[in-house]
Amino acid sequence: MSGTRMKASNAAPLVALLVVAVAAGAAGAIKLCGVDRSAVDACTPYCVVGSAQAAPGQLCCDKVKAARWSCLCDYRSALPSGIDAARVMDLATKCKCDYPPASCDAN
Repeated sequence: MSGTRMKASNAAPLVALLVVAVAAGAAGAIKLCGVDRSAVDACTPYCVVGSAQAAPGQLCCDKVKAARWSCLCDYRSALPSGIDAARVMDLATKCKCDYPPASCDAN
């Protein structure tokens, strides 16, 4: 169970980023924590509820790797609707992201 919690804590920032970027209607040039709207757009097909995509696309992974994870922790309390949290949690693993803390609370 604790392994699931650690994984969820690592994914929470990305979930929040998706919410914040979509809600703000950010243009591609505007970045939040090192990730711009193009990252959200690239990852959405994999992360939406009901997606049948087996893995995130390479563009999504490339964009997610640019994230500043400690910055994203500040947005962890925002939860999106229409986004499959389990699939978002898998992004860090499937994209082989190098995220620093095991939990945002460790910052």
